[in-house]
Amino acid sequence: MNSMTALLLWVLLAWFGAEQPAVRFHHVHYRVGDPSAAMSHVAAKVDGPRVLLPGLGVGVRAGDQFLLFDRLDPSDQAQIAQPNLADAYRVAVAWFAGHGVVVSPNELAGSRVSFGLVNERYDHLAFITGNLSAFRDQIARAGATPVRSTEDAFVFNAGGGVFVEVVRDTDRADAFWCPMHPDVRSADRGTCHLCGMELVAIPPPKIGEYELDVRQLRNGNAPGLSGLRLSISEPDSSELVKRFVTVHDRLLHLFIVGRDLEYFEHVHPEVAGDGSFVLTHAIPPGEYMVIADFLPAGGTTQMVQRALIVPGPSRIRTSAAPSPDVRLALVTQDLVAGKYACLTFTVTDAKTGAAVTDLEPYLGAPAHILIVRADLTDAIHVHLEELATGGPTISFHPLIPAPGDYKAWVQVQRGGKVSTVPFVLRAER
Repeated sequence: MNSMTALLLWVLLAWFGAEQPAVRFHHVHYRVGDPSAAMSHVAAKVDGPRVLLPGLGVGVRAGDQFLLFDRLDPSDQAQIAQPNLADAYRVAVAWFAGHGVVVSPNELAGSRVSFGLVNERYDHLAFITGNLSAFRDQIARAGATPVRSTEDAFVFNAGGGVFVEVVRDTDRADAFWCPMHPDVRSADRGTCHLCGMELVAIPPPKIGEYELDVRQLRNGNAPGLSGLRLSISEPDSSELVKRFVTVHDRLLHLFIVGRDLEYFEHVHPEVAGDGSFVLTHAIPPGEYMVIADFLPAGGTTQMVQRALIVPGPSRIRTSAAPSPDVRLALVTQDLVAGKYACLTFTVTDAKTGAAVTDLEPYLGAPAHILIVRADLTDAIHVHLEELATGGPTISFHPLIPAPGDYKAWVQVQRGGKVSTVPFVLRAER
């Protein structure tokens, strides 16, 4: 019986309510040391969005199947004897058949989840059924007893180190997403597992880029600027956008980066009466790129860049931020164009060298990082994905757009003081 025949049989049995229950493969559930890194790796591997499945967990969609992830408990045995996924799936199919249950598909070959994660522990294989009551009755008649059960799910030991879960079919179209992480989606309301924001309704797509107008504010004949006025317009009209969603405690995050990558400021303009934003902040003469990060109501997160040239003698080339009271050591993985990199920083006290464990939330996140290409053509604003950490280890997983040199600024807060630490990165092809 090929997979198409098995799927048709599953649909017919579910539709007509036949006694013999049918299940369809739904996901493989992993327990890993770093769920965020695993999801980033898998999302790039299968070219699928990250999702939140209510009652099941978080993971990545691969067609009509999923890879879900939980954190591995340190008390669990990290190294256990497990068959590979294809063999585990054959064990599951045989177990279901032995208990009078039809499985679709009858093998895992060709599935986008079948590549597996090397050296990672999967917890169980999960299947869905359109008639959980019929399945429960059939499995009870066959004498099988679940090792875990809830109102909507049963977990069985299929033998050979393989556990199978059967859940009620709740597959529905994605209707909500995270405004900061649009690839985190769900059929129901909830919160983003990456940043903790409330999921919002997915808006209809808008074609085109939001327009950003930047006007210079001066203080008489003094050199440099006293600030900026910024206006944001709809992509399909010149109408001023007046409604924005608060993201990480602010309506608009503005980054000012010097052309030589020495100057850096992360500031937050205030809304004016006409709906524009006004920044009161001294900017010395020089060449800059201003990067506006905002979320218009009914839209998606925007990162819009504009060049800024401030006339006058270029005397001040670095920002006035105080010296950081922390040091950061960086270890990189997969710093390759087109992949989600893993940037892991270890935070220590600048004076004592002791590990820092008392980081405070800064703008709604334990840490922020801005990464720009050396030619200022790309910018990436990423937040720490571990919401409750105080250090000393923090990790970011940015998608690297192209090979080449980058400058990054990491921002953390400790004792009420924000520290900004720069790094130079090089992404390979």
